[in-house]
Amino acid sequence: MNKKLAEYNTLDYLKDNVDLQKEYISELLNEYIRDNNADAFLSALKPLIKLNGSISDFAKKSGINRTYFYKLFKQEVSPEFPTIVLIIKNLGFDVNLTLKSL
Repeated sequence: MNKKLAEYNTLDYLKDNVDLQKEYISELLNEYIRDNNADAFLSALKPLIKLNGSISDFAKKSGINRTYFYKLFKQEVSPEFPTIVLIIKNLGFDVNLTLKSL
């Protein structure tokens, strides 16, 4: 018996739930800090960026050069941390740090 599983689409789960978006970004940021893998981080952020329109529109709104922005997603350049913070802020979220116990 062949059953076809529904394709998972991150955007479907995130589009109407701001709290889930916040948790998603928070976890992605923690993974980025832990693994230093900007490519995985940006790839995972793409669905949230698309919620705000096209990637080109988002780059313009963020004040990031469109060509540079596309190079980020093609993994041709690595973003600096301020660029990542700028992207998160333009998604409508702040970056907050929590002191972990020592």
